Amino acid sequence: MTATRIITIGNFDGVHLGHQALFAQLKEWALSLHAEPMVLSFSGNTKGRRVITDERMKEWYFRQYGLENWQILDFDQWKNVPAEDFVEDFLKHELGVVGLVCGPDFRFGKDQLGNEFTLIGRGIAVKKLENQILDDLRISSSGIRKYLEEGALEQAEKRMGHSFCLMGDVCHGKGLAHRYGLPTVNLTLSEQQLLPPFGVYAAWVEAEGRRYPAAANIGVRPTVEQSETPNLEAHILGAAPELYGREIRVELKSYLRHEMKFESEEQLFLQIQKDGEQSKARLEMLK
Repeated sequence: MTATRIITIGNFDGVHLGHQALFAQLKEWALSLHAEPMVLSFSGNTKGRRVITDERMKEWYFRQYGLENWQILDFDQWKNVPAEDFVEDFLKHELGVVGLVCGPDFRFGKDQLGNEFTLIGRGIAVKKLENQILDDLRISSSGIRKYLEEGALEQAEKRMGHSFCLMGDVCHGKGLAHRYGLPTVNLTLSEQQLLPPFGVYAAWVEAEGRRYPAAANIGVRPTVEQSETPNLEAHILGAAPELYGREIRVELKSYLRHEMKFESEEQLFLQIQKDGEQSKARLEMLK
């Protein structure tokens, strides 16, 4: 028999403070009904934009905010399903949904014609939350996206309730940094990932439950290769284990400088050392 579930549905891009309010209400309501709380989200961005949080990062946040059950649906497979069919066939009969938590602008189904009344009319209770407000403005993924594109990480972080993070498996770089005694980790970034301006950031690298201070460069590495697609290369400050092939999470905390092309590798790595010192000082200030 299908479990009785209370759900919330959304893209949850950025997993910001507004989303976290939905999660808190979801868990509280489910607990009171002895039901299972569950999140339904979508892969990619339903409006075709680059994503603040990719699927892996989004699932990491779900766990951090105390959620154990979720499904990430392929938006293209569901966008043309009429709202009534989505409710009857999927929510009620397949998932056993008896209640849904949503925000004030909740819409779903083909042409976004479904709303809370579509659910209530089919026996699913709805709790509708107000928008979360900060500095007299509604907290939204679109607003956070604008801050990130401008490099205003601190403003984005205030509205997300956590740092802007990127996650992935460490891949091989050119190996040049090791010649200069500068341990680095490299992540290949998806074309769908929203990025702040290319440059160097004070950052934390988390791997296997430990956090390391770092200076992280996002860009195309013009001094060594001028790659076509951006990557993230983080210089870890101090001793760190071998992390190749392991999953890491990089928290970008503060912008330090724009990406530059240097005349030589020696000049580049002298600057990386300076970036590391500046990053360490900035991270100390932000504690």
